[in-house]
Amino acid sequence: MLVNTIKSEWIKLRSTKAVYWTTALIVFFSLGFSALIASANGSVYQSAVNDNDAELAAQNLSGLTVTSMVGGIQSFGLMIILIQAVLVVTGEYGNGTAKPNVLAAPKRWQLPVAKWIVYGVIAAVIAVVTTIASIFFGKWLAGMQIDDTSVLDDLSMSADGAWTVVLRMALYAIFAVALAIGVSYLVRRTAGAMALVLLWVLVLEGVPSMIPKISDWLPQYMPFANIDSAVTLSEVDGAPWGEIGSVVYFAAICVVLFIAGVVALRRRDA
Repeated sequence: MLVNTIKSEWIKLRSTKAVYWTTALIVFFSLGFSALIASANGSVYQSAVNDNDAELAAQNLSGLTVTSMVGGIQSFGLMIILIQAVLVVTGEYGNGTAKPNVLAAPKRWQLPVAKWIVYGVIAAVIAVVTTIASIFFGKWLAGMQIDDTSVLDDLSMSADGAWTVVLRMALYAIFAVALAIGVSYLVRRTAGAMALVLLWVLVLEGVPSMIPKISDWLPQYMPFANIDSAVTLSEVDGAPWGEIGSVVYFAAICVVLFIAGVVALRRRDA
């Protein structure tokens, strides 16, 4: 049964030290980024106010928002989640437990689905908690720099769109895990799967915008560019859909790759 496979995956992940280390890194980078942005913008804003420099004050105040505080989890945190999701699959091929695990599952498709459910939920919880913590932490640090903290209304969970950002970050994490698991079953090697996923995020997403003619129509169809824009409550320039469409588009790409990985697992030896 799928439930038993899910329980098995939960036990394996719970006993894996790497999951705790990667979670700690996500929290560290997320809060560290929030601290850097909040402290820098808050300090410069207060200095600008003291110097009666309205333009500089407004410029730095615009950096003290919910969307600016989640850059750490959005960039570094999600990257680590992708890496850990790859290891959830390829680690078994590396230590020789992949075949026994496949044979232990009543049906092969249940194994990748169980992995997605277990680590997808874990990743979503990490994303939600870290996003909210980054916002509160950022507001607290900015408030220490600024005399009039009433200007920080856009940096709180009561700000417009704050909970939308949290929800979309959770969806980002869930479907990013699906993508990484799918790619991992297609490649089945840690180095190859990590290289493919990281090159996609760090390099391939930006290449189309640098190529003449292609830059006119392809960049708006890059999946990670779409979800990144949706998380920051903005639309992708030239995309035929809005923010919600960007989330759906990213999710669809991830699910397609996940299904491809499941099909590959079913068709060949573990």
